[in-house]
Amino acid sequence: MQEGSLSLTPSFRIFYLRLLGFCFLYFSSVAGTQAECPVQLSQQRVVVRYNGSVAVNCNTSITHKGMGWEASEGAVPMTRDKMITWRVSHLTEWDIEPFCFINHEEQCQVQLLVTIYKTPDSVSISIVDHSGPMIEGQQYKLQCDVHDVAPVQNLTVKWYKGQTLLDKTTFTEDSKTPLNETATLLIRPDRADDGAQYSCAAELELGAEGPQPPPNKTSESLSFTVYFKPIIDENKLPSIVPVFRGYPEVLVCEAEGNPKPTISWILGTNVIVYNETLTISESTPEHVYCIADNSAGRTTRQVNVSIQDISISTVSHTGPMIAGEWYELQCFIQNVVFKIVDVRWYKLNQINVTETIKTPANLTYKVRIRPDRADDGAQFWCEAKLEAKGPQRYSTMSSDHLSITVHSKPIIDENKLPSIVPVFRGNPEVLVCEAEGNPKPTISWILGTNVIVYNETLTISESTPEHVYCVANNSVGRTTRQVNVSIQDISISTVSHTGPMIAGEWYELQCFIQNVVFKIVDVRWYKLNQINVTETIKTPANLTYKVRIRPDRADDGAQFWCEAKLEAKGPQRYSTMSSDHLSITVHFKPIIDENKLPSIVPVFRGYPEVLVCEAEGNPKPTISWILGTNVIVYNESLTISESTPEHVYCVANNSVGRTTRQVNVSIQDISISTVSHTGPMIAGEWYELQCFIQNVVFKIVDVRWYKLNQINVTETIKTPANLTYKVRIRPDRADDGAQFWCEAKLEAKGPQRYSTMSSDHLSITVNSKPIIDENKLPSIVPVFRGYPEVLVCEAEGNPKPTISWILGTNVIVYNESLTISESTPEHVYCVANNSAGRTTRQVNVSIQVKPIINENKLPSIVPVFRGYPEVLVCEAEGNPKPTISWILGTNVIVYNETLTISESTPEHVYCVANNSAGRTTRQVNVVLKEDYLPLIAGLIAVTVVFISVIFIFIYSIYYKTAKMGRYSLKDAKPSAQNENIAQNGKHSPIPMKKLSQSDILA
Repeated sequence: MQEGSLSLTPSFRIFYLRLLGFCFLYFSSVAGTQAECPVQLSQQRVVVRYNGSVAVNCNTSITHKGMGWEASEGAVPMTRDKMITWRVSHLTEWDIEPFCFINHEEQCQVQLLVTIYKTPDSVSISIVDHSGPMIEGQQYKLQCDVHDVAPVQNLTVKWYKGQTLLDKTTFTEDSKTPLNETATLLIRPDRADDGAQYSCAAELELGAEGPQPPPNKTSESLSFTVYFKPIIDENKLPSIVPVFRGYPEVLVCEAEGNPKPTISWILGTNVIVYNETLTISESTPEHVYCIADNSAGRTTRQVNVSIQDISISTVSHTGPMIAGEWYELQCFIQNVVFKIVDVRWYKLNQINVTETIKTPANLTYKVRIRPDRADDGAQFWCEAKLEAKGPQRYSTMSSDHLSITVHSKPIIDENKLPSIVPVFRGNPEVLVCEAEGNPKPTISWILGTNVIVYNETLTISESTPEHVYCVANNSVGRTTRQVNVSIQDISISTVSHTGPMIAGEWYELQCFIQNVVFKIVDVRWYKLNQINVTETIKTPANLTYKVRIRPDRADDGAQFWCEAKLEAKGPQRYSTMSSDHLSITVHFKPIIDENKLPSIVPVFRGYPEVLVCEAEGNPKPTISWILGTNVIVYNESLTISESTPEHVYCVANNSVGRTTRQVNVSIQDISISTVSHTGPMIAGEWYELQCFIQNVVFKIVDVRWYKLNQINVTETIKTPANLTYKVRIRPDRADDGAQFWCEAKLEAKGPQRYSTMSSDHLSITVNSKPIIDENKLPSIVPVFRGYPEVLVCEAEGNPKPTISWILGTNVIVYNESLTISESTPEHVYCVANNSAGRTTRQVNVSIQVKPIINENKLPSIVPVFRGYPEVLVCEAEGNPKPTISWILGTNVIVYNETLTISESTPEHVYCVANNSAGRTTRQVNVVLKEDYLPLIAGLIAVTVVFISVIFIFIYSIYYKTAKMGRYSLKDAKPSAQNENIAQNGKHSPIPMKKLSQSDILA
């Protein structure tokens, strides 16, 4: 950098003025007496925010010769008023010491204590010399950095964890200007601190005169992870675990730690299992160890495995037991390390067999049982309740299950094998003999003297002996049951009729019963899916029973039969015998389906309809159609149109009869048209459509208007009073080519209650005013000098629009495109025109101009004094508005219109103004100047101090040799005084500086 010449800076001027003021005040304080000063301040101390305002009153109650405020900011000249105010709008002097002085008998002063404070720019918290997770129990240091705060001696840093105050840090530095301070806090985190939020707050405690509450600024929260050694859950993993032979146990080892611990088990010397659970059995070593391990440490828990044993057995008996006999069971317990509280006996599906044995004196327990046949396969076991130490106070050990086999004598099921069984001729019966016993019984039948059949079932018929016997036998015993066989006979038939029946005619059925050994309680007649046909016949006097029936079409294929209820002796008191089923055929006259063939059918011109005639009958009917006098069509369906006769007839015929149905054919017509208009329509105008309906034989329920892809155009017209219906439409450009039609909903009689007839579709043409495509023609178009642009104007309308351009007053160009340049007028207009209207769009032509930097505001050479930064301002004009940046050295770029430079700035900096039209650069040379003012100020200060010492020395000698007099300028005669003497005729001359006339107070 280049070195410059000496210049007088504002800071030196302030220093010089303060030095002169200090000397003056010092001499005044030495010369005056130290009596109490008769002035009062409205505030003895003030606290002011930096750059804030302050006002303090100084008043007196005595007559004086002048009072004022002396201060480096806001000084108040000497005045004769009794109250004066020191006021500063923006106080920025950190070490200001204002005082109010008064000239009474002598001059005195009272100083105002001023504290200027500034809240910190930022407060941040961090960990010192550490990163990553912390370890529980270790010591760490937190640091709180407070930037640019004053005064430091009033600063308190408070430390928080969450909302809890942990500690406070204060500072002793006696500095009035802002400083950067750092506070530290030692912490020893535990597992509860994992994820905890730490913060620090900087608070200025400025006393009662300061703002309340005190100014405070808090850092962002600091959260960290705390790693801690695993802790194994002893509630889930007891120290002693009993294991019963044959019943493995699962140990669960859960541990809490951070990071999450890994769990492993040590069994014996070399076996390690990596899992949270471990299955143990009687083969497991006596001691196993759960190890929970993570990066913070390792925890081990020993588990002692106690093998338990309990067994159940019979006493003095082996093999199956006999139902009803007494037997004894015993429970033997060994290797029990815990106290036995009680022993219980259990049988499957029962709580216990006998009473509980409390606190037994020995380890063998017995119980007597008397099994029955229900106990076959039952399982017995015993359980011992043990009292152990630990969270799970009680544990239970169970013996294996003892399954017993119980043998019992056979019992024949009498419900399945009655004592009397009726058998109808030609209908064999199967007898089933089932018996329950253990071992499983063998079944045999005895028929007569010598016939024995070994089987559970026996088929009997009219040839079977009157008495048969079922024998059930096993190793425990034998059971026999006698069965009496009773031969029965019953039949059903029609009386005086064969072949098909005719629906609606009367017929007679008879039921014949013979060889009945039991009393007949009643006889009932049945038809398939019905309980009975006629009333029940109670206690008949003979064995032939009749009933009259009148079948209908639903009875075709129905089955009839009769049943006789017999009263017998034995557990099954009543038995029933049924006849064979009698199936009948019923013929009936055809019935035409009127739901599928209405009496009136509308036919629209040009739209044939198909009539379907379906009829039900037995035998199946033949279908034919009669049209006019001589035309007969043999088919179930008939196609009709406007040429079909007004009346047609469907005829259904079979051997039972003939059925005819008349159908009336109604020709319909409907049309749509515009009212008082032909040709294309104009978008946005109103038009009227009409719907004309004629030859309608049904009631018109409503008329609806439709447009393609829409439900309807206007509201529905309900129950119209005439046959011409109108609707008003207002088409838009989207309706060009749209199709309109009307539909009439008709109410007819019959199963298809409603029918609809539609008009032909009416297609309309809609002319619309042009719409210019604004996406392809923006409102503002930039143009660079020497680079023409082409504008394209496209418009949509019907008929297709013609495009033209207007440039200035008289120039019109007929084309869809227009080439523009810097000579083009600022505003051009695209005009789209057709028979429906005209549309105009204005385009603003924006000429692009390369930036021009203002060299008046940015000189090419800028001097910089050490310690006094300068601000450079770079302004540039251009279209569009340029962006400003600065280039310092090789890689440093600053994006701003201003740049602050100092002695550390490179010798050459560049301002760059850039826009879409180009780029402009201006170089600025930075020249470094040296400042000699501090050296000169030091010399002046030494000289003033030297003179002050000499003055004090001379003054002290004079004060000792002569009494100090009091002098006044009142009635002074300036013309009689010489240049260096002031006197009043009473005392000796004293050295004084001559005062001018204007300095004499009245």
